[in-house]
Amino acid sequence: MSNFCLPKKVRLLKRAQFLTVSKQGKKVVTGCFIAIVLKETAQNNRIGITISKKVGNAVERNRIKRIIREFFRHNKENISGPKDINIIGRKGLTTLSNKQIIEKLDKLFSKIALA
Repeated sequence: MSNFCLPKKVRLLKRAQFLTVSKQGKKVVTGCFIAIVLKETAQNNRIGITISKKVGNAVERNRIKRIIREFFRHNKENISGPKDINIIGRKGLTTLSNKQIIEKLDKLFSKIALA
């Protein structure tokens, strides 16, 4: 059961961590998401999620963040090597269903694994 949790050590929490990833990381772009990936020396993969107000209202943004966190929680072992990942949502995500967002995330994470 502990394998499916998302503790603080696997999340980007501080502004400084997000800035480091954005300045030193490599961009991976898909239609609905931008991921900034930084190969890190930490023990595990960490994720940060950025969804701006341009994407939608608070309810829609939180739904998208929940889907991203859940997808990462189930697939964090599939990403090779410790990486810091900041996922940025783009406009148009609110019109997609949950299944469509998961398909887009699968495509994004396969690109991240190759990067």
